[in-house]
Amino acid sequence: MNNNDMNTLTSELLDLLVQIHNKLLNPSEMIKGSILPPSHIKVIFYLSHKKSMSVSQMAKCLDISKPNMTPIIDKLISDGYVDRYQDPNDRRKINVELTEKAHNFLKEKKIEIKNNLIDKLSSLEEEDLIELSFIIKDMHKIILKLK
Repeated sequence: MNNNDMNTLTSELLDLLVQIHNKLLNPSEMIKGSILPPSHIKVIFYLSHKKSMSVSQMAKCLDISKPNMTPIIDKLISDGYVDRYQDPNDRRKINVELTEKAHNFLKEKKIEIKNNLIDKLSSLEEEDLIELSFIIKDMHKIILKLK
């Protein structure tokens, strides 16, 4: 693929991501009615893909400064969404992991998001839904190959 083709591909992918963000996964809709601020939800969603993680590593991955991450984690601990413990391999590291309350919160949020997606997708014709299903499966296979 030449540079022009690669530029076109990346532009189209970026446009697609913006449309998905705006039309399907609008973050303000996703957190609507939530008792948690967006930064806290971001931490919970991120931790859901990890078993546990150090506070400093998570701050780096989420691009949140460590001084800002500490009160977020403290609040999530006090609200019962995460537990903090010392890393058994390195006592200097403090790790956090989700509690059962956080897992239940995520289950509820996923149901809300899926229901929202169902509402939005229901406006499509049957043939569009079938085509979208194939495209999503193909994209998923390709995206998993990215490094």
